[in-house]
Amino acid sequence: MDYADKRIIDVGCNMGVIAYEIAKLRPKSIHGLDVLHPHITVARRLFQGSAVESRFDRINLGSRKLPSLLAPEYDIALLLAVYHHMVRSLGEERAKGALAHIVSRCSTVVARVPNVEDGKLQTELERAGFCLGATHHSPRGSTLLVYERQH
Repeated sequence: MDYADKRIIDVGCNMGVIAYEIAKLRPKSIHGLDVLHPHITVARRLFQGSAVESRFDRINLGSRKLPSLLAPEYDIALLLAVYHHMVRSLGEERAKGALAHIVSRCSTVVARVPNVEDGKLQTELERAGFCLGATHHSPRGSTLLVYERQH
């Protein structure tokens, strides 16, 4: 992935470690979302002094505030092993709604899925107008999928 000069949203960013590594590739900005306050606190501290514009927000993705918290546009959404957690905590319909709010603002989605056979995330991304561009299988069993918006 080319992250240079891209606007990134990291959904379920945890403590921002992956975002921090991506920041080394000089994106334009990184916006991280996580439900846990301690994770957001660590991510904000990690990015102190970083040259990359960053913002980390604590939010339950099922919140009605989600759409107003999001920027109008991102280049890349990172969904790294998070969608199955969204479904478990929000229920399938609310998870689909939250996902739709996020990916409607993106041109590329990078997703890690623990079980590629599950297919729920892939189905939702295809319904939202994305097409699978690349796949990478981890030796540890998860799969990384790169989806691009169809024009």
